[in-house]
Amino acid sequence: MKHRYDCRIRWSDVDSYGHVNNVKYLEYLQEARIAFLSSLSPGWPRGREGAVLARIDVDYRRPIRFRPEPVVVETWVTRIGRSSYDLAARIVDDQPEVATVFAEARAVIVAYDVKGLRSRPLTERERSALERAAALPQG
Repeated sequence: MKHRYDCRIRWSDVDSYGHVNNVKYLEYLQEARIAFLSSLSPGWPRGREGAVLARIDVDYRRPIRFRPEPVVVETWVTRIGRSSYDLAARIVDDQPEVATVFAEARAVIVAYDVKGLRSRPLTERERSALERAAALPQG
């Protein structure tokens, strides 16, 4: 399942070159990632069942200029391991006449024991939610 997150460009996101600063792309991806995971199971992860971002790679394709229309951040599951999973994402302008990809990203998320301060195996609830999301069509 590709989760869609509409992300508004804030005036403060734009740098002196007139486009969205590269660091803001990471914020957009984070907002979308949180929205995606929250959509899998409300309040997940919580308590001792935390998760941390272990790695993120971003390929910047085109600059985003300030605009009133939101960009769309699509996020989906690409791998589920024992204690981690991978998410892919892309920031796009999905208007039919434009169809621009601004950035593509890959993230590794590690299940984290908040109290023990270390990685932990995914719970059955987490694994099941991720598997359901990964099994849905990616259209």
